[in-house]
Amino acid sequence: MAEEVRGRGRDGHGGGGLPAYQLVEASQNAQLVIVGRRSRKVPLGAHLGHVAHAVIHHSPAPVAVIPLV
Repeated sequence: MAEEVRGRGRDGHGGGGLPAYQLVEASQNAQLVIVGRRSRKVPLGAHLGHVAHAVIHHSPAPVAVIPLV
């Protein structure tokens, strides 16, 4: 799982994926991962950052997404 995240950038083609990879790796033994989202006024989707998106899809632990204040 984490190998799929390693090295991916914002466009999914390499470069800046280190934070997502580190969070997925750290979540291997976690009971819960909490990530923030970009906006609290619109539904999830386009306003979910690439790191949060990668963690949601690749973390073995449950992921809670909270709006940034």
